[in-house]
Amino acid sequence: MRLQWQAVAVGVAAAVIGATGLVRGLTPDTRASAHSAVPTGVFPRISVSGVYVRAPVPPTKIAAAYFTVYNTTDTADRLISIETGAGATAVLHQVNPDGSMSASPSGAVIPAHGHLVLTTGKNHVMIENLFGKLVAGQTVNIELDFQNAGAINLVAPVIAPGAPAPAADPTPSGVH
Repeated sequence: MRLQWQAVAVGVAAAVIGATGLVRGLTPDTRASAHSAVPTGVFPRISVSGVYVRAPVPPTKIAAAYFTVYNTTDTADRLISIETGAGATAVLHQVNPDGSMSASPSGAVIPAHGHLVLTTGKNHVMIENLFGKLVAGQTVNIELDFQNAGAINLVAPVIAPGAPAPAADPTPSGVH
């Protein structure tokens, strides 16, 4: 009798696992390209592509992160905060109309069906008071927090000062 009970328990567990796989198979895949069309009614999606960190020129303890954020939804979203384990602070800096740079404490808006580009000499994330040396070949974890989409976690390669920016990854990270 005990063997039959164990067989029933294993059968029920297999059925639950199989049903879970079936439900997952029916869930829309949100890892599509940032440039893919998004049907109406599908989950809101924010994606990030081309992320990297440029190593600081010694003896500075400041590095810069660059990437592009794509918003494929019908609603604008706001990048409200940035965190990284590489430094004490990570602050979005944007170009002002007069060409100067300043911190953006209120974040940045990514328009509906639009994007925000962070690139050398323009918008960027300043990682300040580094906790240690950052050298080419390392990686940096970065968390982007959005008002609507929530958190997106990234792993950014560190490149040498003066090195060309890496090619954008065709599969964006953190698709939501």
